[in-house]
Amino acid sequence: MFAFDETFWSTFGLTVVNLLVLFIVLKLLLFKPVTKFIDNRNNKIEEAINSANSLKEEVENMKLEYAEKLKGAGEEGKKIIEEQRAMAIAEYNDTLNTAKNDAKTIIDSARKEIEVEKEKALASLKKEVGGLVISASEKVIKKNMDSETNKKLISDFLEDSGVA
Repeated sequence: MFAFDETFWSTFGLTVVNLLVLFIVLKLLLFKPVTKFIDNRNNKIEEAINSANSLKEEVENMKLEYAEKLKGAGEEGKKIIEEQRAMAIAEYNDTLNTAKNDAKTIIDSARKEIEVEKEKALASLKKEVGGLVISASEKVIKKNMDSETNKKLISDFLEDSGVA
């Protein structure tokens, strides 16, 4: 098969030593800086991805917050409308009650005035009737001055009617 001589083994040994030296030199000069560069690049990419994810979460949170605020504003608007509607109804009822009370006061006042006017009219009518009775009585008395009975009748009549 293969016959290995002394030159083969020496060349093989030197080649192995050269490869080891080349590997160590490359490792020190090339692999470490390249690996460090790749690690730095990976770290920057991971930081960028984490930053993007946190910004995405922040944007989602802000979106939810704005949606809640918008919903709250709609509900607050409805609440304000309901409060204003309730205030308007209360003011309407107050105005209506005030108007009813004013109308009742005016009607009561008018009734009292009518009653006073009625009393005045009755008093005036009594005076006129009394005056007519006195006139009629004077005429009767003048004609029947002698009759004591007529005088008594007239005087009783005047006392009963409340004129005298």
